[in-house]
Amino acid sequence: MTDRRLHSALVSLLWAAAGLTLPIASPIRSLLGSQPGDASPAVATIESMYVLEDAPLPLPSDTPAASRALEFRLGGISDLSLAEPAADGTIQLWGITDRGPNGFVEKPSSDGSPAKPLRTLPVPTFQALLVKLALEAPAAAGKPGTLRVVAVKPIATAHGGPTSGRPAVAPPRSKPMVDPATAKPLPVDPDGLDTEGLSPAADGGFWIAEEYVPSLALLTAEGRMVRRIVPVGAVLGEGDGRRAGCQVVEALPEVCLRRADNRGFEGLARSPDGSRLFTMLQSPPEQEAEAAEEEKVDVPLLVLDPVKGLPLAEYRYRLGEPGEKPADLVAADGKISALSATGNDTLLVLEQSATASRLYEVKLGPVVRPGARTVATVSKRLVADLAPLAPIFNAALNRGASGAPGKLSDLKFEGLALLAPGVVAIVNDNDFDMDAAGAAPADPPIRRTCLWVVRFDADAK
Repeated sequence: MTDRRLHSALVSLLWAAAGLTLPIASPIRSLLGSQPGDASPAVATIESMYVLEDAPLPLPSDTPAASRALEFRLGGISDLSLAEPAADGTIQLWGITDRGPNGFVEKPSSDGSPAKPLRTLPVPTFQALLVKLALEAPAAAGKPGTLRVVAVKPIATAHGGPTSGRPAVAPPRSKPMVDPATAKPLPVDPDGLDTEGLSPAADGGFWIAEEYVPSLALLTAEGRMVRRIVPVGAVLGEGDGRRAGCQVVEALPEVCLRRADNRGFEGLARSPDGSRLFTMLQSPPEQEAEAAEEEKVDVPLLVLDPVKGLPLAEYRYRLGEPGEKPADLVAADGKISALSATGNDTLLVLEQSATASRLYEVKLGPVVRPGARTVATVSKRLVADLAPLAPIFNAALNRGASGAPGKLSDLKFEGLALLAPGVVAIVNDNDFDMDAAGAAPADPPIRRTCLWVVRFDADAK
């Protein structure tokens, strides 16, 4: 048995022994009309819920006093990866934040046309954080548990210098981020990251995936970025000769450069035997005008060498259910939110849109080399439909809101980790609870960071 499989088996035993199932699970099963052993692959139940503890957001020492005074709170968790259990058996996970607090401001146009929304960075020097989290049982029956912060590691360059949340590539490859006070574009940073995916590396470090370029980066156990894998032809920075603070390797296929705005790599996972690394774009890449309708809902899925980060194979993942029209999927903004490996050639993919929130099992076919003219489409089957649980999720993360959100994608599930066969942890990205103005946290607070343990029938066909 490999170390990874032994770890998974140990977690399964600890999960059962710890008695982490809350009383909340039974009424949810009743609400859905399901019982353990139901044959439907779409039935899912919430086993337990945890709320991220209230903690200040660690900010760089050069953060302006005005931004520091806004008192941002820790949040923005964009992915999960299972960590070794604590000495007392407590389940632990690593999480990763994205580029930091951000929102929108509207810049008046000079020609009288409607104002254009511009994305802001109130703390442009923010360094994305690796956050170790522990699942602590509730203090009282019927209450949620606590997602306890055990350790925080800012992501740094290879020599310990700062990274940032600013774009790593210049327009037109990436839209500018602006200062919320002046609406002026912030400078591009060759070490800028918008981190969205997290997976362990073989030596105790981490692989991360980010949206800006998009790119993959190898981190040491201390969180230092030593290597960054980018698409062929990508230029980090403004092209003015400023060097990135780590080794940069151009190796990812050209299709990655065609990622839609703010839709780069969104998930990352490593196979149980450690032989493969998987990543996906969040949305279909921008297509040529003559592209077939089906291609407009195909998302690239890459298989990579987990040591070097270099591509081994490329596939296409088709959004939605069979028979759904591509135009409807595009209109509903279908996208990938997270993924987790269940086998050496099988994945769980969390897919969301305005009208759907679904967990699929994906099986990879024969290896197709990156850049091949014909790229195989993977097979997938629905294992959990999360839409019936949306009112429960929405009430938890929006502090008692009633009903489902207007768009199911507003739940913003962005992290997924396999805890045991048929049991996953799902976490939402609360965007640091930013208010509509795009410069400060909501007051009073609205959105929380919640983690749910969800069970589904992994073997149903």
